[in-house]
Amino acid sequence: MFKPFEHGNESSAIYDLTLENQVDCVSLYGNLQITKDQSGLKTAKALQSFINDVVTALEKENLPAQIERQSEQEIENPFL
Repeated sequence: MFKPFEHGNESSAIYDLTLENQVDCVSLYGNLQITKDQSGLKTAKALQSFINDVVTALEKENLPAQIERQSEQEIENPFL
């Protein structure tokens, strides 16, 4: 797994949940099933560990109330 908010443009996954790192944002998208068994517990702990790392990284900073981020630009599909 990557260190949140460092180096940017890194990604990792917990099954079908993608964790994407940028220097000013961490994005989570996809699907994650946490089942009520040992496998689900392992999955939940992996997600918890990652979120704890994000919180720790944020707590170390002197954060502004809100940052300005450029909106994602859509591009035309060249295959259509």
